[in-house]
Amino acid sequence: MTKTARSPQEIEAKLAAPRETVLSAIAQLKRLERYRLRPRQTVSLHTVYVDTPDFTLARHGVALRLRRTGTRWEMSAKWSGRRDGIVRTRPELTVRLAHAPSYPFTLPLGPLASQLAELVGEQRLGPILIPDVRRQRLAVHVAGRVKESAFAELALDRVHLRAPGPGRRVVATYCEVEIELESGGTMHDLLH
Repeated sequence: MTKTARSPQEIEAKLAAPRETVLSAIAQLKRLERYRLRPRQTVSLHTVYVDTPDFTLARHGVALRLRRTGTRWEMSAKWSGRRDGIVRTRPELTVRLAHAPSYPFTLPLGPLASQLAELVGEQRLGPILIPDVRRQRLAVHVAGRVKESAFAELALDRVHLRAPGPGRRVVATYCEVEIELESGGTMHDLLH
């Protein structure tokens, strides 16, 4: 069992989008009922999920992600948490990496290594899944309060899922919509 008591909570809703045209249509919206949408920078995310050779983390409900946005790398652990319909609430802890990871990967000293030590120990971690995502982002505001911080981010993701190993062949492509609460956001607004 890992410790998650002090980890921040990620609260998000995910929906599958049947086609890219659905994402394009959403990206054109300025409003969604009583919510105002403002474009944010589109980003390309290169992600590598890692685990032990016998999938210790996955068997204990932990996803460990290494992600590059631009030239910056970070490492995030997400625990299983709870799901209520399309909304998932789970502990998530993210730390910045000083440099690009190499494989097999060893957890650097710090809060994530402390939280995962019981599961990972000295084991080295290898890639198990590689999603490359083009993410269009929109800030979500309550209409009439656009000068206040956004309460959520609406992400329109085009995903190319790759297998680890030589060639990193694409094994699947799909689109999804993700709405993640930001600081000050409420579950009420997320559900609406």
